[in-house]
Amino acid sequence: MPLSEEQRKLVSLQTTIIGYMLANYEEFGDDALEVAQEYFYELGKSTGQRIKQEMGITKTDASAVAIVMNVALEQIGGVRGTRVEGDKVVGENTGFCPMMEAVKILNGPWEIVCKNYSWRWFEGLASSVNPNITMEVPESRIWGKERCFHVITIPK
Repeated sequence: MPLSEEQRKLVSLQTTIIGYMLANYEEFGDDALEVAQEYFYELGKSTGQRIKQEMGITKTDASAVAIVMNVALEQIGGVRGTRVEGDKVVGENTGFCPMMEAVKILNGPWEIVCKNYSWRWFEGLASSVNPNITMEVPESRIWGKERCFHVITIPK
């Protein structure tokens, strides 16, 4: 299915960012990935802090994490609809993903991009609400699964 104009713009932006990250990886190896991981974590964290401030969010529970994540994902046109399950925030996507589309265009190493960019951004985003979160990704399309499934656990 062809991408909409809005989706093409999102993919174009991701292509630029990912291309830069991969060029540094090619030149500097794992050191570049360590820098990328920290950068995207902090980018997610600052995005989350901005959303928290704009929305007046002061709680640190799973509902607050889900709100911040849903707003951020809506703003970038990605997955909408993380949900709360007890002390966990669950996000799953089987549809459009700007990262996935950009990696396809670049014929890049999908697992490297997701683990060092998008997953770290998600962690930073959630940690802006509660710095003690943990995140696991038990399923991902990078491993041939039908969905990306992220589980963020908020300690009690």
